[in-house]
Amino acid sequence: MIRGVYSSTSGFNLRELEQQVWANNLANIDTPGFKKDLVVQETSGFEKELFRFANGERVYLGKLAFGTASGIKQITDFSQGTIETTSNPLDLAIDGKGFFVVMTPQGEAYTRAGNFTLSPEGKLVTWEGYPVMGEQGEIVVGNSGRLEINERGEVQVDGNLVNRLRIVDFDDYSVLAKKGQNLFIVEDTDITPYSAQDFKIVQGALERANLDPVEAMVHMIEVLRKYESVQKTIQSHDEALQKATSEIARL
Repeated sequence: MIRGVYSSTSGFNLRELEQQVWANNLANIDTPGFKKDLVVQETSGFEKELFRFANGERVYLGKLAFGTASGIKQITDFSQGTIETTSNPLDLAIDGKGFFVVMTPQGEAYTRAGNFTLSPEGKLVTWEGYPVMGEQGEIVVGNSGRLEINERGEVQVDGNLVNRLRIVDFDDYSVLAKKGQNLFIVEDTDITPYSAQDFKIVQGALERANLDPVEAMVHMIEVLRKYESVQKTIQSHDEALQKATSEIARL
């Protein structure tokens, strides 16, 4: 019974984390390029065979699993969201694999959010003011002229090529960590990105969050029901312990 209480308590922690993750996902449903998080659980353990001995005979009852939730992880789903037309020439979407590169005070960061703007100096920047990087460094387009960015990421002003968007990719997305402000960073300095190949740039469009609001609400309701189920399980164990304690005391 004590083991059941401990197992149920770990279930509480898992459901609370799931609820927090899905609430954050839902809060970012209108964030361009947002990638939803998921909670996965790995269980490790072993099984023991159970027998009952009666009248000199050994009767097989079955198996009992012993184990714990050894790995509760929060991972990011990098699947692509829907591309939505905005008609804003500074809005860019990546159709395919890859990330925009932006320069922060802490170094390079990566994002799928293409809701860019212009700095007073005419640089292409994020809304936080971080420069968007091209293959020749920061992308300076000026504050006048006709801005065109083709599918290959070539940036042209009044028909003149000024730079090309630096779009990078990774073999393993698990190396990417969320930094905030819809940015990802690579904490392992030995890992470097490579130039993405399987993509095209869509100007005047944004990638929406890869999240269905109905799906998010359904998950949150399911988590709440599981939480209530764990709560009832703990109450049952508590009642059983109280009964056992009172009966032992009478003996």
